[in-house]
Amino acid sequence: MKTISYLHNCNAGDLTGALAGMRQIYRDFGKKAVIYQVLDLPGQYYEGAVHTVRDEKGTQVTMNKRIFDMLRPMLLAQDYIEDFIVYNPDQAIKIEVDLTVIRDRVNVNIPYGALPSWTLLAYPPMACDLSEPWVETPGLKVIHKSYVLINRTQRYLNPDISYTFLKAFQEELLFVGTEAEHQLFCKQFKLDFPRLQVDNFLELAEVMKMCRFFIGNQSFPWNLANAMGIPRVLEMCSFAPNCEPFVGKDSYGFLHQVPLEYFFDKLHKKTGPSHEAA
Repeated sequence: MKTISYLHNCNAGDLTGALAGMRQIYRDFGKKAVIYQVLDLPGQYYEGAVHTVRDEKGTQVTMNKRIFDMLRPMLLAQDYIEDFIVYNPDQAIKIEVDLTVIRDRVNVNIPYGALPSWTLLAYPPMACDLSEPWVETPGLKVIHKSYVLINRTQRYLNPDISYTFLKAFQEELLFVGTEAEHQLFCKQFKLDFPRLQVDNFLELAEVMKMCRFFIGNQSFPWNLANAMGIPRVLEMCSFAPNCEPFVGKDSYGFLHQVPLEYFFDKLHKKTGPSHEAA
């Protein structure tokens, strides 16, 4: 079987964005991706940023073994991926596409522009239509549309936004993210609704496939929602706008309160009450 090796050293959201180009390589050249992931690389974020992914010493890192293990089932479920492997620099591995160059060797306009476009700017053969979903949930047959999913991390936030209006919809809400993020969100906006717990990100993708729509800030869950093409609303970060709304169907974004509530109402009415679709 033909494969092509990729080296990646960034976060789960960055990798999810890069998958679009990997699928295009598979479509054009018939080569499945073997992804080598660097673990425990110290993360370089803006001053004061809070990132929950840490190594054993408590240092913020781009990806640790726990996140790697949670990603693996989702990645191996994609027909264009052959394997997802922890990178060991001591092993003699031929890397054909080095995606680490976008951080320090090739200018791809970081932190601006759509995150999935960065690898495409570095490697033109990976260029593809980013309005077309590129992450699938092949084992999911019957889809029960029920929850509105909410995610908000502790970085890349818009401080002028309030989610207190969600109090009227709490029975329909489900939080995706860490326990700390969930508690902070509910405390800050005086809300009380449950949090989803999953064993891996394939399970998260399946729940996303079954949601009515998703609201989140610039994070891995939003990048996954974007990659799956589910109805979504993005809380945009003005100083690091690296996730792009309004690409593909039912994709919206906001910098102010009024558009947030407008797009919530729009998708809430459009998706309607719970229903099943085969």
